[in-house]
Amino acid sequence: MSTRPIHELRSEAHAAASRGDLAHARGVLYTALGHTVAREDEYAATTVDLRNLLGRMGDHRGALTVDWYSGSDRTQRPLLEKVPPVDRARTILAWADRAGGPDRGRPLYAKAADEYEAAGLVARAAIAREKAGDFTRARALWSRLSQVLSSSGGDLYAAGLARFNLARTSGKTGEAAAAREATVGSVHLLEEAADRYETIGQRERAFDCFQVLIAIGRESGEFEHVLEGYVNVIRILREDHLRYYALQSYEEAVEAAEKQGEVSAAATLAREMAAYARKEGLPAIANFGMLTQAKLWRDLAGQTTARGAPPEIAENALLAAVIAFGESGQFQRVAEVYRDLAQLQLAESRRKHYERATTRYDGATDLKIDASPLPAHLRHETGYPDVWHVDLVEWEQQGSASEACADIVLDPSWTEVTRRRALVARLTSLALEGHLASGPTADAGTTNNLAGHLCEQLSQVELYTILSPLERLYKRPEPQIRTAVMRALARFMYKRTFITLRDGLGDKEKNVADEAAKSVEELRFPHAFDPLARIYRESSSPRARISALRALAKVDTLEAAEMLLGVIDHDGREERAAAVEALKRARGTKFIDLARSQAPRMSQPGQAAVREVLSTRGMAG
Repeated sequence: MSTRPIHELRSEAHAAASRGDLAHARGVLYTALGHTVAREDEYAATTVDLRNLLGRMGDHRGALTVDWYSGSDRTQRPLLEKVPPVDRARTILAWADRAGGPDRGRPLYAKAADEYEAAGLVARAAIAREKAGDFTRARALWSRLSQVLSSSGGDLYAAGLARFNLARTSGKTGEAAAAREATVGSVHLLEEAADRYETIGQRERAFDCFQVLIAIGRESGEFEHVLEGYVNVIRILREDHLRYYALQSYEEAVEAAEKQGEVSAAATLAREMAAYARKEGLPAIANFGMLTQAKLWRDLAGQTTARGAPPEIAENALLAAVIAFGESGQFQRVAEVYRDLAQLQLAESRRKHYERATTRYDGATDLKIDASPLPAHLRHETGYPDVWHVDLVEWEQQGSASEACADIVLDPSWTEVTRRRALVARLTSLALEGHLASGPTADAGTTNNLAGHLCEQLSQVELYTILSPLERLYKRPEPQIRTAVMRALARFMYKRTFITLRDGLGDKEKNVADEAAKSVEELRFPHAFDPLARIYRESSSPRARISALRALAKVDTLEAAEMLLGVIDHDGREERAAAVEALKRARGTKFIDLARSQAPRMSQPGQAAVREVLSTRGMAG
């Protein structure tokens, strides 16, 4: 990026444009746009200059793109008839989103849907129809997409999402039988997709499948889908060490089960939540879970008694409440539950036993405990996105960088800097698409140059939605482009990043594989343990295995510590040396604590390696 002030660059561009050197003026203004941390007034003025210049040069897509940043429908309307339908649709959709009310926005959503249909973009057309409140036409579009995806048999996940959208819109239009059929089909497809994703190690994609199952259950009123979804969502969050997300999901699952009248399931989930919170060192939440499950067991006992069920069912529920209250030190409540037990229509000997048990707690007092749910500042109130829309849009965009960046530029919820970086990347991607449109005659040097710049610019955006364009760029035949993709991926702290990195590690071009290994070392977030461990266990490349160990040494979790200790104690000399050197530079404490407790049971070389790590980090062996 140029160090020259943005006002100087604008002045140079104005001078060049006034003497007719439009190409030079454009290049200078592109450079000015690279100042993505400039003051808003200066940056917005630069976009106006560039919009006007690109309009003069006949680059209407570029002009409209730049105007998305700070323009309005007044400045954008004259450009609409000069751009492809997808750009018209996206622009009109943005107008509808900021129209300020459903009555004003509805006709704009309908017009955007018309444009998307003209472009052959069925998923986005259906979403726009839904926003317009036209569920009949939306249902027809989802039906068409479902048939296409189901007949192809390739993408089970996308097919499952399309079926779910068909079920939702069928319900909106009063077609209950069609909604039921689509729901069943969606569940089967999503379960199969989730199983396939987990088998190949893409657990984050399986997570999305289970999220949709929760939504399906809520939409259809079938609790079994809600429960299946939550149980698996929680499992994945726990395995990825996202404990606050997991605990929030536990609370949501308990609430959903109780609302559906599934009190036994709610109590069981509350018990699991308490055990997990205690394991994670969160006693207040653990106590909250224990008291919640005790209350739910008592509620269940009351319900079973009221409907005339065998008293033994209520007895079992109340005994579970006794255990929960007892473990929480709530002894007066234990006595209350024993009194309830003594009132059940049980055998005389058991009733007398419970009466005697009640007297044992005479004079007992409850322990003062802190029992509270997950604090508000640890909650993630935004929730998960509507993946049944978002992921189908990604599927339809087919990894287009210009499309992914356009979504970001037009979304005011992102920061100014993020939108600016996406704007710069969109302009480069449009240039690359135009260059590649010339087919086999496209100059290879220009292709590599544009794609390399695009990879670098996409890396600055750092959002999850940018992974799809990078995945598509990796499929290019040019090794320079694949190398640039590997370098860019180092900035994307998502498990999905490892899918392309694993391909890069096995690339036949050495430069690509080496760059992939460097990027692996940078991905050291807590839930990276599973993909890093898979690389170490499964890769045939020593360089890749060493890089995975270096990253694992910076992942401060018990699982990573256990794996590294095993490498030191049992694996080869080269792997042990790499693990030791990485651990010397690490800052986490999980390995230190584990190594101290396990060292006496390790081999002599393993013990020596542990002592070397502890000594280097200034800790006694």
